[in-house]
Amino acid sequence: MSTLPLKRRKKDAPAHREPAASEILFPDICLFIVERRMGAARRGFLTALAQKKGFSVTPHFSDKVTHVVSEQNSYSEVLSWIEKQMEHKLQFGTESTPHILDISWFTESMSSGEPVTVESRHRLGFSGSTESFDNVTQIPSYACQRRTSLLHQNKEITDALEILALSASFQGSEARSLAFARSTSVLKCLPFKLQSLQDVKDLPWCGNHCKRVIQEILEDGVCMEVELVKDSEQYQSMKLLTSIFGVGVHTAKKWYQEGVRSLSDLNNNKRKLTAEQRAGLLHYKDLQQHVTREEAEWVEHLVVRALQSYVPDVQVTMTGGFRRGKEVGHDVDFLITHPKEEALNGLLKKAISWLESKGYLLYHHVKARSQSFSKSSTMDGHETCYSIVSLPNYYKHNWDCEAEETLKNLDNSEKETSHNWRAIRVDLVVAPYSEYSYALLGWTGSKHFERELRRYSFEVKKMSLSSHGLFDNEKKCLLPAASEEEVFAHLGLPFLLPFDRNA
Repeated sequence: MSTLPLKRRKKDAPAHREPAASEILFPDICLFIVERRMGAARRGFLTALAQKKGFSVTPHFSDKVTHVVSEQNSYSEVLSWIEKQMEHKLQFGTESTPHILDISWFTESMSSGEPVTVESRHRLGFSGSTESFDNVTQIPSYACQRRTSLLHQNKEITDALEILALSASFQGSEARSLAFARSTSVLKCLPFKLQSLQDVKDLPWCGNHCKRVIQEILEDGVCMEVELVKDSEQYQSMKLLTSIFGVGVHTAKKWYQEGVRSLSDLNNNKRKLTAEQRAGLLHYKDLQQHVTREEAEWVEHLVVRALQSYVPDVQVTMTGGFRRGKEVGHDVDFLITHPKEEALNGLLKKAISWLESKGYLLYHHVKARSQSFSKSSTMDGHETCYSIVSLPNYYKHNWDCEAEETLKNLDNSEKETSHNWRAIRVDLVVAPYSEYSYALLGWTGSKHFERELRRYSFEVKKMSLSSHGLFDNEKKCLLPAASEEEVFAHLGLPFLLPFDRNA
């Protein structure tokens, strides 16, 4: 029996690979990607992407650079960062100096497969707080039209608005919850820190309620409404109950009305729970801990091992927040496909049996592929396994067959009292190859990005988007797509990398 991999060392930035001259399609252009605020891993990813598209990318700034690409930096910050690396002053602003560009130029060029014309909206200005935009009124209304990175400069305000959005959903007001979510999404894409209400005067989705919250935080450091919500019994109880695996807002609200305020209330009053909810309570402490990228990658090895036991060339992709660049998450999602769709028949069931036989599965529930979903529906009907997997602590050192056998022989009650493992939520989704691009887009998220993408598809393009495909409601046909880029192209949208979908 093969062993699982040794603990991974912290990843270094990918080594720079100088492409051969024959691989460079645009010899007159040389890119330099600024690492500041981006990080080495993301810079390495973008470098590899650009080189794959035929661009020349240099790891060091020099006279041959024609385009400097930056993310969430001002012109002055980019200039200062480059000068620090070069250890001498530079003279920018002449015709012979490179373009200093926002990453939007890069993403549009990657989507087009060639360098797009540099426009004023791509350039970083010399001064002012809104350098990455010619005017805040140019910020698009739909989140799928905007680049939203993980890091932004208004976290204190967006955290407060997200609390109000969550509270509204607990009260059954989906309209208010969505309004707060949309205003939060707009603020996350801003390349500057809000200083006054004047900064949000012309922003889309920032109504009077949102502005009152912003004004209080800017003037007092806190919003009294948000503090009262956080301290309320209903908010705290509903947040606790909905954090249980298998418990949605409807069930939590019913329990709250029946007097449930804590986990002990659920354990003591002997109410009837679903198998999913019982598993959620049993492993509650573990499931509330963040899953690290290292843990997610270990689970990926395990899932691939299970699937490849039956189909060696099966394709497995980690989706969700980790694909969008997050270093921690609450669960791990995987998308499974194969060019020969018959190879997927029964594969998920076989992999589940394999994981169960090795003692890795603590709970699982399989949703069969829906045979009744409409082509114009936005619902997800993929075959899916919702599971809780036991992650042995041995993976941090060495995981051998003897340790695996020990885990297999423990029942769930013994595992619960053991400190040699922890529970992790894992979703496995099987998508036919013909639907893979749409499933990949749908399962990457974020939730609000996907909701806005489907809204844009319906309201602007008169199409219905789901994780199965894109249906043209006027022409009455499905539009095939071999990649995520083609999906964006069908919708007339500039392609956004997964890192830019954190709306």
